[in-house]
Amino acid sequence: MRRLGHACCVALLAAAASCLSLDAQAQGRESAVLEGVNMAVVMPVDLAANAANAECGLTEQLIAEAIQLTVQSAGLRTELLAQAQPFTTITPGVYLIPTIATLRDSSSLCVTWLSLKAQSAHTLTLPSTQQRKTVQILYWDRGMLLSTPRGGHAGAVAAGLRQLASDFGEQWRHDQR
Repeated sequence: MRRLGHACCVALLAAAASCLSLDAQAQGRESAVLEGVNMAVVMPVDLAANAANAECGLTEQLIAEAIQLTVQSAGLRTELLAQAQPFTTITPGVYLIPTIATLRDSSSLCVTWLSLKAQSAHTLTLPSTQQRKTVQILYWDRGMLLSTPRGGHAGAVAAGLRQLASDFGEQWRHDQR
């Protein structure tokens, strides 16, 4: 058996390190689920279902603007559902879906769960039955619980939504690299 020279060993180690680096980069790209997404549509939230939302100063416009303007500032084209064009292969997108659930107690305190998720719908053929089904793909999901006096609650919810939208925008920017 022949011994490899020092230069040959160094070359083999460099090649192995290069392969490991490429593998790590490929794995990093696999987790970039928002890569290639170039549009987000902000879905409306149904605040009328809960009277506490209005009592605590929450409006659909406040919620939509907090999300839309923040995500746009991250560089992602963002539209409200009423003005949005359909997604295409040229314009792949996600739906940004806010969830707002508010309670108000007798001491004028408002408590709101707010969340923002990004998802899309895709039709695929199930391998087991060959039936076509539409499935929801969840790309991103975050939420928080806020509790403030009623007078400042709308501002706190808007700030919370801007934070969630900013976190989404940051993730989208990161995944585009």
